[in-house]
Amino acid sequence: MARGNRYNWIYDRLDKVTGGIKEFANKPGNYKKLSSGGFMDLVIESIGNNSISLAHYYEQNGDLVPDPDMEVKVHDHGMAEALTFQNSLLYQQVYSDDGLKYRPKLKDDLNRFLHFWLCNLEKQGFYK
Repeated sequence: MARGNRYNWIYDRLDKVTGGIKEFANKPGNYKKLSSGGFMDLVIESIGNNSISLAHYYEQNGDLVPDPDMEVKVHDHGMAEALTFQNSLLYQQVYSDDGLKYRPKLKDDLNRFLHFWLCNLEKQGFYK
C-alpha cells in the first residue's frame, strides 16, 4: 500500500482517478464517467456530505443496474472509507442510520473489497 493505512491508500487512489477527490466530493452533482476498452464504464458521482458513489452499470430489460455500487465517505487528513455496498442481489450498510453504531467486520470486508476493486480499476486502465 501507499502511505499510512488502507483508508489513506483508498483516498490516494480516489484522488488519482477523480483528479482531486476532496474537491470532487465537496460539490454535490459532480459526475465522471470513465471508459476503458472492453470493460463496463465506471461512474463516479458526488452525492453530498463529502460522499461519493462508485458504480459499474449494466443494462437489463432497458434499465441500468448498478453492479457493484459503493458509497464512500471522504474524510479530512487524506482518508476515505466504504459506507455501503450493493449489487443486484444485496445491500449492505456499515453504519446505522443514526451513525451511532457500526459493524466492524462488515467495515473491514467492504474496505478490503474497495481496495481490491480500485486495484483492478487501475490494472484495467481507468487511471489515466
